[in-house]
Amino acid sequence: MTQSEREIADRKALLVTRAELDRSRLLLAIYEIRAIVSPSVASEGALHLKPAAKFLVAILGPFIGGRRLSRWLRIFSLAIAGYRMARNWRQQ
Repeated sequence: MTQSEREIADRKALLVTRAELDRSRLLLAIYEIRAIVSPSVASEGALHLKPAAKFLVAILGPFIGGRRLSRWLRIFSLAIAGYRMARNWRQQ
């Protein structure tokens, strides 16, 4: 094996290692984002709110319309996610 072949093999090994490191960093970032955005384990209080939320959706759905309700729920969920991200960012 000549010097240039060894250098090429070393470069390939380095690129493979860098790709694995980048992949690991990306997965770590995704898990961190998921932990920030996704809801934590439901507490006792949240378990009692589920029937109330179902009741409100059942009442408001026909009253204001399904599309409008889904749009407002989507906006509300994005607002909650933004609030949680800001709260977690402030705590760090």
